[in-house]
Amino acid sequence: MKKEARPLSSVVLDIDNDGNSLSEEIKQDILKFREKKTALWYQSIGVPYRRGYTLHGPPGTGKTSFILAIAGDLKMNICYLDLAGGNLNDDGLNRLLNNCPDNSIILLEDMDAIFDKRESVLPKRKYGGGVSFSGLLNALDGVRS
Repeated sequence: MKKEARPLSSVVLDIDNDGNSLSEEIKQDILKFREKKTALWYQSIGVPYRRGYTLHGPPGTGKTSFILAIAGDLKMNICYLDLAGGNLNDDGLNRLLNNCPDNSIILLEDMDAIFDKRESVLPKRKYGGGVSFSGLLNALDGVRS
C-alpha cells in the first residue's frame, strides 16, 4: 500500500560532536552504499549486499517516523516484517529476506523479542514455528543469506 512520505526535516534526531545531524549522516551512508561500485565489491568477495542499522529507544521516540522519512526522501520501499507475530519461522524469515524487492528498506519490528533467552519468539507448537536468534543471524549474514 502507499503512504504519503514524511519530510526528513520533520524528524528530529541527535546532533553529533561536529554539529552534523544523525539523520543526514545515515542518509549519506545509504547513498554511498547504493553506489554501483559498492555492490560490485560486495559481489566480488561473496558477501551479501545488505546494510543494517539498529534503531533503539522507548516506544514513541521516532524510530518508525525516521524510517518512513528516510525511505520517502530516498524514494525507497519499506517492507515491514514483525518478528514477533504470525507464524514466521527461521525458514520463512530467510525466504522473505531473500525475496525482498530491490530498492527496499526491510523494517524488522520487535527484533528485541528474538533475544529473550535465545529461544524462539513464538512458543513451540506441534507445527514448529518462531524465529530463533541463530535463524535471524543466519538469514541476515550467514550461510543462508
